[in-house]
Amino acid sequence: MTCKNCKAALRTDYVFCPACGAKVAPNRLTYRGLFADILERFFDWDNSFHRTVRTMTVHPEKVIGDYIDGVRRRYLNPMSYLGIALGLSGILLFAMKYSIHEIDFDFLGMGTSSAASTKILDATMEYNSFIFLLYIPLLAIAGILSFNKRDYNLPEHVVSATYSLAHFSILTFPISMLILFLVPEDYLKYSLIYIVFMIGYSLFVLIRLHRYGLGITLIRSMLYTVLVIIGYFGLSLLINLIMLLTGVVTLEDFLPKP
Repeated sequence: MTCKNCKAALRTDYVFCPACGAKVAPNRLTYRGLFADILERFFDWDNSFHRTVRTMTVHPEKVIGDYIDGVRRRYLNPMSYLGIALGLSGILLFAMKYSIHEIDFDFLGMGTSSAASTKILDATMEYNSFIFLLYIPLLAIAGILSFNKRDYNLPEHVVSATYSLAHFSILTFPISMLILFLVPEDYLKYSLIYIVFMIGYSLFVLIRLHRYGLGITLIRSMLYTVLVIIGYFGLSLLINLIMLLTGVVTLEDFLPKP
């Protein structure tokens, strides 16, 4: 038997080619084999996904620390994990299109028009993946300025932020779908709570990674929270300004309802 990828000679009991590392496929393609291959290629569904979700929930420092230290086979890599999060986010946005008219945009009771909010939400849906990715450098920069006992550089903090953001998105996906289908009018209220818990989880990850004393941890936690909040509102303001300058929304859209 020969490898179909590099033509090297193989023993019949080989599962992977020792020359090129490709998986041996001795049988014809079946529906079951096709489904298994898709899961393996795109989601690395060989228990590493389940292991990554479980470990990131309680011991995120093991997943992130192992990856940065060079252990790359035990857990799902950050790009694959992020890809799953983006895929679930796309499903959520698809569902939002059917509930957008039921969402209460004036949930703060300020009497403002929902025209601008609806337009901004439509644009956010269109560029969701790009906006989602912008939060990674935001968390990474806030992290390197507040928590860095391990002396990580910026790319290593980007890995930490990617794992944090992707995991929180995956973990909260079922809750987001339930709220969207059961109480869509309260979805924006939930979004505010979502942001608070997202900051809280990313802070939990940094605390587990960079072990400081209690007093120093509290001070650094406050610094990190302030930096993320400033960055979040700055990023939101920038997105709204770009939409205003490009004509996606107008100043009239922000006027209160008559």
